[in-house]
Amino acid sequence: MTYGKQIQEYLQKHHRDMLAMLENLVNRNTSSDFKPGVDEACLYIKDAFEKTGFSVEVLERQHVGNSVVARKDGSGNGRALLICHIDSVFPEGTDYIKPFTINGNLATGNGVLDMKACIVGCYFALKALDELQIPRPDVVVFLSGDEEKGSEAVRKDIEDEGRLCDWALVTEGSRPGKAVVTRRKGNAYLHVTAKGRAAHAGNEPTVGKNAIIDLAQKAALLNALNDFKKGTTVSVTTFRGGENRIVIPDFAEMDVDIRFYTMDEWEKVERSIRDILSHANEGIQAEYKLTLNRPPLSPVPGSEELIETVKAASAELGIPYSDVQPGGVSDGNFVSALGVPTIDGMGPSGGMMCSPEEYLEIDTMVPCAARLALTLAMLGEKQ
Repeated sequence: MTYGKQIQEYLQKHHRDMLAMLENLVNRNTSSDFKPGVDEACLYIKDAFEKTGFSVEVLERQHVGNSVVARKDGSGNGRALLICHIDSVFPEGTDYIKPFTINGNLATGNGVLDMKACIVGCYFALKALDELQIPRPDVVVFLSGDEEKGSEAVRKDIEDEGRLCDWALVTEGSRPGKAVVTRRKGNAYLHVTAKGRAAHAGNEPTVGKNAIIDLAQKAALLNALNDFKKGTTVSVTTFRGGENRIVIPDFAEMDVDIRFYTMDEWEKVERSIRDILSHANEGIQAEYKLTLNRPPLSPVPGSEELIETVKAASAELGIPYSDVQPGGVSDGNFVSALGVPTIDGMGPSGGMMCSPEEYLEIDTMVPCAARLALTLAMLGEKQ
């Protein structure tokens, strides 16, 4: 039995309600470094899900925003994990935090696409299924409060939920043309410091031990590890050192962002990084911290069947199917690494994510939420 028309009509009828919820969320300061704002949004989301019959748990954390886990039984034909996040990327107090604004088909404001409109789409997709009494699997909705900081405070919780599920649907924004995400790179962080010896640059330059030069040499070697054909990137993203124009700098530090499509590639790059950092110029003490943040989101057994389900839902709703494999990461990476079939980008479309110009294409809210709902209904029929 097909339900696409019913779902689409329900969501179109409630489009104004979707926009009202979106405005409420966007006008909240949910910066990752503003815990009170994230926590207040958590309570708003908790209340919304509880009103629709979900059992809701708030995962309280001391130093980052709290997270929400909402659960509700369905037909018992399988279990789906829906992954969202509450926090937004912009630092607290910056001009990037802007109020909700509509201009034609575009909506702008703090985190409007990444990922407040996605939360709205997820919520109304589930609401549509339940109010229309359309069978669906059991569902768990996990909304992280520190995703933009790496979800380190809730990674274990996400993985624990993932182990109990048959599929994971990540409601991050879809790409242009409502394209879904079938694969993501993994990522790692590198922070390097170098300590040398300060000296007067005019009188005793040979006595000094230049920390900037040491790190600059290492930066060049790290940059040479880029392999764009494989999708491997090693990017020096910050570099700081020195305090005075006439003093040989005795301290420098840099940050490096690393992205890769396979764990084999990560292990190869990791060995090369550690080899580069094991050498230092005379008189320089270099230290580093290399952190694997997220493994790749890669195809696993069952992924193709999940993709075919999304294709079928797209076709029934008249949405041309396309997919992309971006370099950005999501919490879906954690679950995919456990062997759970995972598809990402199930939210609405827009652009310029994580920038002051971030925007949502309003007319994608209903079709993308309908696709998410119909995919869940079809998954329940497959078990």
